[in-house]
Amino acid sequence: MTTDYYKPLADNILAIAGPSCSSVNFSNGDKSELKKFLETKLPQGDRKEVDGEFKKVLVLAAQKNKNKKSKPSRRSRQYLSAKERRSLGLYRLPKKGLKYSSFLPLHSLWTGYMEELLDLDNLEKGGWSPNLSEETRQLQLQMRICRADFHGAVVKVVGAFCSTHIGLEGIVVMETKNTIQIISKNNVLRILPKLGSSFCFKVGKFIFTVPGASIDSKPGDRATKKLKNKFPCGF
Repeated sequence: MTTDYYKPLADNILAIAGPSCSSVNFSNGDKSELKKFLETKLPQGDRKEVDGEFKKVLVLAAQKNKNKKSKPSRRSRQYLSAKERRSLGLYRLPKKGLKYSSFLPLHSLWTGYMEELLDLDNLEKGGWSPNLSEETRQLQLQMRICRADFHGAVVKVVGAFCSTHIGLEGIVVMETKNTIQIISKNNVLRILPKLGSSFCFKVGKFIFTVPGASIDSKPGDRATKKLKNKFPCGF
């Protein structure tokens, strides 16, 4: 690999330097021609430095790149705050563009999840039937319902402080601590408050009614923390 550390002078520079420069060939690698040119053009006091400059050896290929690699930015191990989540729009869904049919596979997954969670078939085989008494199996079932994740459930509002909410039905596409967001069959997204509302849903041949006050926390918190509220779930 050949490397040229100097190139022919531009025509405009040669024109300024004078007609004698045009006859000098700098591209053949002969340093003597360049040395003679500099000695004739430089002032008398600078000519003595020409020999020293030509004796210097510059090994550019051996010079290491001094640019240090930038360290990757340290990722914080802390969780995002509620304010940061809101600013990122993690609690918001687009009001337009969502389709009810797109969430039917999610509802199918949720149905299988609830059938496994509640294990109603084995309860029936064991002689259990819905009742209002606070027997052990009844309370265990209510505990499981209130700890369940409702993303994908088809719920219907059967009671609410706001009368216009009663009768609304749709698939749960997002659940937060205080609200449930559902999309109805006409592809309309609605946000419903939990407090003051009651929701019913169907698993198998059973219809369950859950007060919003019994699920007034995030799904992840309900699954791991001990619930203090009573669970007046209907069957």
